[in-house]
Amino acid sequence: MKKIICAICAICGLLSSCDKKLTPEQIEAQNRLAEEQRLQAIEQAKDSAISEYADSLSEDVKISQLFLVNIEGNQKYHSVEKTSDGKALVPGGVLLFSYNISKDPLETYDFIKSIHDFYIENQNIPPFVAVDQEGGDVNRLRGLTSILWGQKKVAESFSPENAANLYSAQARQMRNLGFHLNLAPVIEAENESNKDFLDTRTFGSLQKVLSYGRIAIDSYEQNGISVVLKHFPGNSSVDPHVGLPKIIFDESERDNYFKPFEELLPKSSAVLMSHAIMKPKNADFAEKYDMPACFSKYWISDCVRDKFGFNGLVFSDDIFMGALAKNGYPPQEACVKAIDAGVDVIMLSEKRFGHVAEILQKKAKEDDSFAKELDRAVKNVIRYKIKAGILLIEENEQIPAENSNVLENEMTIPSFSVKINPKYEEFDLKKFDEDYKSGMEAYN
Repeated sequence: MKKIICAICAICGLLSSCDKKLTPEQIEAQNRLAEEQRLQAIEQAKDSAISEYADSLSEDVKISQLFLVNIEGNQKYHSVEKTSDGKALVPGGVLLFSYNISKDPLETYDFIKSIHDFYIENQNIPPFVAVDQEGGDVNRLRGLTSILWGQKKVAESFSPENAANLYSAQARQMRNLGFHLNLAPVIEAENESNKDFLDTRTFGSLQKVLSYGRIAIDSYEQNGISVVLKHFPGNSSVDPHVGLPKIIFDESERDNYFKPFEELLPKSSAVLMSHAIMKPKNADFAEKYDMPACFSKYWISDCVRDKFGFNGLVFSDDIFMGALAKNGYPPQEACVKAIDAGVDVIMLSEKRFGHVAEILQKKAKEDDSFAKELDRAVKNVIRYKIKAGILLIEENEQIPAENSNVLENEMTIPSFSVKINPKYEEFDLKKFDEDYKSGMEAYN
């Protein structure tokens, strides 16, 4: 922080000493530069606060942030694992399936709130609450929220305006119930190699995906539900639950696979990596492609992060899927490979993750570079929880910078701190009913 302040002070001092020699236009340009430097310093101060918060967490709480895990029950939450010192071991994110969800909205809200309350009582960071709510066949909230058709049917039957109303109403209902994140939409464009597997889960052609995918993303994100785009970089018609998809594409197919993610990722909170092995035909250095995408530094770091400029969360698909274990990637190896490649959150279909967390902790103690990858992932999860309102980042004292008379307002660099948001939104039955009706009107 001191280096940041000194740098800005130096800039401001230089500008102040040159005031008499500069034209008004030059002064305005220099002021803009100083303001840009100040805003950069504020972002760095926030990053420092996030780092300090991450460092303050116990080892068990810290490592737990990296897991999205299914849970038991639908009435009152309880943990199924304990740490070595007898405390509750709970994941950073919880994934609800149909059996966790009541047909009664208040009962579902109460169960989700019991998750939050359990974490608070056990001095843990509350989780983000996620669900697979694509619509159609993948519809965990069927019978609870308004009818949500499959993506293919929405793209074929709904006007853009009605699709926006449909997804917006769904998002508001989900947020009211206590959800933060939707593992949807699927933004893979349909092609001959994936249509049997994706079926109605895709919006269809590339143009349909770009159009209706954007509508779905905006509708959810603008109404308080983060989206996880699926599944990058693609799938074949091999079900990854039982086999490892392999895709070889040529240049003529590149847009069909990658353009949806390139255009829509910046509007989204997260992306889910597939298990597919995907490589271009006649590729140079083909060995960098010869692994599932969720273990690939090329697809995650080089493509998603660097080429697409995405800074949200990166999820693995379920690392317990048969596609991995049957092809030389058992969970104890898969978890390390995923984090090392740039994944932030590991998804597990099983309800226990402690044995996988121990593997990551052991690896971090043996390998400094891997420990840095763990820290990177934890900080990204904390950033998301701030965005979702689970955590707060608050401004503390103001630190005046010297020689700051160039700017109209005195230049100051605040410090920040991160804490758990003490507020939890109450369920609003009247609003839920209104949003349910809005969704049904869009559906009809």
